[in-house]
Amino acid sequence: MMISCPEEIAYRMGYIDKVQLLALAKKINNSYGEYLERLANEA
Repeated sequence: MMISCPEEIAYRMGYIDKVQLLALAKKINNSYGEYLERLANEA
């Protein structure tokens, strides 16, 4: 479980869209970035 993920919160609240979330995820080269990619692709 991830705690306090600002990108996830912004995505779920509609402040950013899937494309923006994926762009942010690609900048993060670790398990957190992978988590954000999975989050974007689950919907």
